[in-house]
Amino acid sequence: MPVKLGVANSLRLAAGCHLGMVVLLALLPLVYPSLGWVYWAGIAAVALLLTYEHWLVRPPDLSRVNQAFFQVNAVVSLGLLAVTSLDLWIGGLG
Repeated sequence: MPVKLGVANSLRLAAGCHLGMVVLLALLPLVYPSLGWVYWAGIAAVALLLTYEHWLVRPPDLSRVNQAFFQVNAVVSLGLLAVTSLDLWIGGLG
């Protein structure tokens, strides 16, 4: 995408995709209502981590792309799995 759109527009596209992901994650409790406050806290953490990821990588300085892409995305994916699993486990106890 950076070749076709340019670096700045590609980063905007990535931010838009991340925003769409957070919106879809926020809509998930409409389909699966047993998700509770732990899940919502996880969604808030995901939004903050994605904001941090976009703060790390800016058009003039792409030196931290690997850190942003591999490390932050790993924390987001594993963290989301953990908080969702924890929320479902807590909900199953009640």
